[in-house]
Amino acid sequence: MIEWASRRWIACLLLGTALQFFASSDSILAQAVDKKVDVVLRNGQVVTVDDDFSVAEAVAIDEGRILAVGKNETINRHIGSGTRVLDLHGKMVLPGLIETHCHAIGVGNSALEQPYVELKTISDVQAWIRKRADEVPKGRWLRVPRTDITRLVERRHPTPAELDAATTTHPVIFNAARKNVLNSLGFELVGVKNDPQTAPPELEGRVRRDKSGKPVMIIGGDSYLRKFATAREYSEEETLSALRRVHRRYNEVGITSIFERASNREGVDVYRKLRDADELTVRTTLTIRQQFRSGDAVGPFSESLGLKTGDGDDWVRIGPLKITVDGGIHWGNTYLREEYGDKRVAFYALDDPQYRGDISYSTALLKDVFSAGHQLGWQMCCHVTGDAGVDRVLEALAAVDRETPINDRRFTMTHAYFPAIDSIERARGLGVCVDTQPYLYLKDAEAMAEVYGTEWAERFIGLGDWVAGGIPLAINSDHMIGLDPDHAMNSFNPFLMMWIAVARRTDQGNIYGERQRLSREDALRCVTRHAAYLSFDEDRKGSLEAGKLADLVIIDRDYLTCSEEEIRQIRPLATMVDGEFVYTAEEWSLSN
Repeated sequence: MIEWASRRWIACLLLGTALQFFASSDSILAQAVDKKVDVVLRNGQVVTVDDDFSVAEAVAIDEGRILAVGKNETINRHIGSGTRVLDLHGKMVLPGLIETHCHAIGVGNSALEQPYVELKTISDVQAWIRKRADEVPKGRWLRVPRTDITRLVERRHPTPAELDAATTTHPVIFNAARKNVLNSLGFELVGVKNDPQTAPPELEGRVRRDKSGKPVMIIGGDSYLRKFATAREYSEEETLSALRRVHRRYNEVGITSIFERASNREGVDVYRKLRDADELTVRTTLTIRQQFRSGDAVGPFSESLGLKTGDGDDWVRIGPLKITVDGGIHWGNTYLREEYGDKRVAFYALDDPQYRGDISYSTALLKDVFSAGHQLGWQMCCHVTGDAGVDRVLEALAAVDRETPINDRRFTMTHAYFPAIDSIERARGLGVCVDTQPYLYLKDAEAMAEVYGTEWAERFIGLGDWVAGGIPLAINSDHMIGLDPDHAMNSFNPFLMMWIAVARRTDQGNIYGERQRLSREDALRCVTRHAAYLSFDEDRKGSLEAGKLADLVIIDRDYLTCSEEEIRQIRPLATMVDGEFVYTAEEWSLSN
């Protein structure tokens, strides 16, 4: 009897405690539901990119974060006298788009030097030279905007004679595939004469000549040539102003966060200055790039920086430590599993058909560098383009993993142009992520088909293979030069990028590798959720969910149902960062 009474007393006590808890919870919930917020967007299609890829009608935003997402009637309860209410009139809202590979400081400074022009033929190159020669004093060096031979219709370097046909009053330099072609005046001024014995000893490059002995191009020698075709230095204020301009261009296309993929301590300071002045309109993760010749060098370098992955805040954060492992398709030295052969050797003006590309690290050295960074708390990433380069990186990571597991460190391979199934499986087991560039497929796949072969073009920028293999994949631009979103040196328009991922068409309309096409949902994840995952930010951004940062973009049509061709035509109407609109299109009113 006493035992039963005790049990009854305990049950009553527990029930009373539970009722108090639920009463308290209801009170807290009521307060949350009744909270009046800063901004409400309603009557729209809010694509959350949550686990269910759900589409809501409205979103409530307060103090720079999302308070709630749901139906109009639910979100309307958050509206108070001070709430700014925007009627979306059915327009679509996406999470803020994340550009995971750009070089924004360099973009800004290059725009101060000269405007970028996209050149598609040697005739275009000549026309640019003539126009530029009319604009600057005689004798000033003209450096042709970066134009890769993979993107020239002629698929070759211009000749000195073709550059001479454009101007003889200005020295000209055309650089592509690690090779420099100069006009006759340019060769003369740098000391490269028709006599093979007269090349300057400090050139540190090799002169290729025609049968008569005249110079045709300089292979390498960039540091020597920069002494002649010098770029001017920029003041801090010029750099800051130029960077603000680049960021505004990013906002105009819906970008709310970026990864600077080749920065240093000075770059960190530049971004912190903008943050401290409250002048940032994009959140920035900075990748610190450094080449190491030993694992022992990583520690002192890290100590000199006084930084490591994760340092910073939601505006300026330190990301991974980056090394460059191999070359690239534009440089003509991507490290492949097979020999280049005659066709590739001829295309890149190389000499050895058995050449397989350049590799900067042995497996042992990679292992030492990755291990040292890992032990110091750094996330690591690397520039690696060729399939054999990827093999070496994964071999080194597997060796590190056997000693200290790396699966949760989100090591990222940047580029990884030619995925192979065995590499994908190995990468998945190691928790490796990939960031790569669909725009290169648009512009360079035709050259890959011609020079490398159709099978290589089908693997090139193999988005479908990465996604099917379970690899966290971010797609991005590698934006380097130019301020036109669609015609920069590597377009930074995310909607063009997503169209390429979905349509898998080249600029000539061909499809190489049908299996590489992504669904619209997966393409969007690659610039939102997956992109946030690369920087350990999936709990803060990448989707529109309660508690996350209020970064979003309102677009002019339905991304999920518009015609495939229209995806590339999508334009943002407004872009919000931290609960504030940082861009509004002229045709869109925020006054309702």
